[in-house]
Amino acid sequence: MESEFSDGESFGIEVILNDATDTKKGPRCPHGPALLFEKVCRGEQQGRRFYACSACRDRKDCSFFQWEDEKVSEARLLARERENQARQPPFSHQQYCSRFREFVSLPLEQRRFCQECQLLLLPEEWSGHSSHKALADDITVARLRRPSLLLRPLENKKSNAQYLFADRSCHFLLDLLAGLGFRKVLCIGAPRLHELIKIRNQEGRSEAMKSLLLDIDFRCVYRMEWFDLDL
Repeated sequence: MESEFSDGESFGIEVILNDATDTKKGPRCPHGPALLFEKVCRGEQQGRRFYACSACRDRKDCSFFQWEDEKVSEARLLARERENQARQPPFSHQQYCSRFREFVSLPLEQRRFCQECQLLLLPEEWSGHSSHKALADDITVARLRRPSLLLRPLENKKSNAQYLFADRSCHFLLDLLAGLGFRKVLCIGAPRLHELIKIRNQEGRSEAMKSLLLDIDFRCVYRMEWFDLDL
């Protein structure tokens, strides 16, 4: 990636991959471990290195910045840790998984989804969301198999944009991949494609594919095996 200073001097930003034997831990921002970058100016052998967010390309979305050789005080480290914790999802991954198992075991009339909080609600939580816009019915297992149609899409292209292909496009891509003999697919920011791979595998109408979803969206936490419940 290249840019220009006002005086015409060009520079680039490079990601620095640490040696596997380097045990030094880098800093963290609310989105996880920060990446080490180096600003390289034309004509210079080495630029100054700094840590920045690994997920967001815009400082408006994540303002984390630290020079590699910067001395950070204990007070600042504690304040940073408090901020990181405050910006985490309301539940841990294990808690989300436990909540989902409990949710799918409920009868249909007791399944509610809060659109404002983007959260599957358990009965004891209804009162706390009574003033929110909620989808109170029709949360069927079929809909839970397609969470990308239920959840609000993330559209910030500089941080967590997702590729929500239309079903027609997904089937075209999967038919093309299958025709070329591919049986393993890595879906990066493409949850809808991942969903349809799993659904097609369940239907057994074509040779099964293995799919792995990589997505920064913390809502993508559920294993597809939990959608195979006979409810």
